[in-house]
Amino acid sequence: MKLRDRLKLSVVKFSYLKKNGEKRYATGTNNLELLSVVFGVSIKELKEGRERCGITTYFDVEKGSWRCLKDENLLEIIND
Repeated sequence: MKLRDRLKLSVVKFSYLKKNGEKRYATGTNNLELLSVVFGVSIKELKEGRERCGITTYFDVEKGSWRCLKDENLLEIIND
């Protein structure tokens, strides 16, 4: 299952390469119910049309903000 699909279902821990070449570990989700109930993030809906080709956007639950990564920079999904 792809990272985007997993992010829609639950909280996912994964790693990727940042622009500067650093390895970054992240814990994120795009699940609207989790964002609202558990993390207190209020949004109406995630619009699929806003997704850029080759870019995955997610809410970083540790940083409390939205982040994105290039799909090609994904290293691993840790909580398989």
